[in-house]
Amino acid sequence: MKELLEAGKVVPVIDRRYPLSEVAEALRYLEEGHARGKVVITLVEYL
Repeated sequence: MKELLEAGKVVPVIDRRYPLSEVAEALRYLEEGHARGKVVITLVEYL
């Protein structure tokens, strides 16, 4: 897997990022089938 990632043959796709405080909304988004990639829950928001 490492070699594939380094060669650019596998590219992770992040659909959306949600802060921890919006986990319920992230789960709703997933359950509705909208996600086209990974949905990420962030623990720290950067300004």
